[in-house]
Amino acid sequence: MKNLFKISLVLSLFVILYFLVPQKKVDSQNNDDKRIYTVVIDAGHGGKDPGTIGKSGVYEKNIVLPIALKVREFLENDYTGIRVILTRDRDEFIEVKGRGQIANEEMGNLFISIHCNAKKNEENDKSGFEIYLLDVARYDEARNITYVENKFFGNGIGYGAETNPLFSSLYNSAYTIYSGRYSKMLETELIRNTKLQSRGVFQAGFWVLLGASMPTVLVECGYLSNAADEEILKSDKGQTDIARSIYKSIRYFKMDYDFENSLLE
Repeated sequence: MKNLFKISLVLSLFVILYFLVPQKKVDSQNNDDKRIYTVVIDAGHGGKDPGTIGKSGVYEKNIVLPIALKVREFLENDYTGIRVILTRDRDEFIEVKGRGQIANEEMGNLFISIHCNAKKNEENDKSGFEIYLLDVARYDEARNITYVENKFFGNGIGYGAETNPLFSSLYNSAYTIYSGRYSKMLETELIRNTKLQSRGVFQAGFWVLLGASMPTVLVECGYLSNAADEEILKSDKGQTDIARSIYKSIRYFKMDYDFENSLLE
């Protein structure tokens, strides 16, 4: 009886989800063309939210935006049949919960959120990049991380389909394997093309990844609290190297993803 109840609950959730998700979004997922054709790049923070502040006073928001713009440039120079959507292309404030919504509304096939890191006061010095996948089981952590990292979050958190933990779990579970696969490609390219050390690939609750119905990854490009990392992150060369790494990882992932899905047709 317990198993029957669980099955009924899951089926009910999928039925509810079908009617809550805009039809345009559903159509994009059921389209016969399974290739990656829309990549959404999210430059963290912006506007009144500076993000992490480096040792020299540099703002995280002013580092991740040039990286995002460079990724778009690399992709648009290399592809004619791919759309590159930026959640922001200038110094403006966008609430964290709205970034996944943008990705869904644009019918994205891959969502990459770009950030910089900083050690806590009680921690020893840290350096290197980290890559994060969403762990929907850590929903409360997502809320806590969001409030800590975003002092200007706004007037509270909505609980629509895009932020409800049950719906977020359904949204993201189908893409967990692809998110993990892409994260390893990104790690390889960052090691290969930058002077930054890898601290690994992790799972955590990040609000910006909740509700995005596609493979999702958040990359902390380095520690602004570390002098050596900060010098790399502030420099045009360092930002270009990181952007090129993201671009190359997208290329390899697209080839892999498109080929695998072509076999399923």
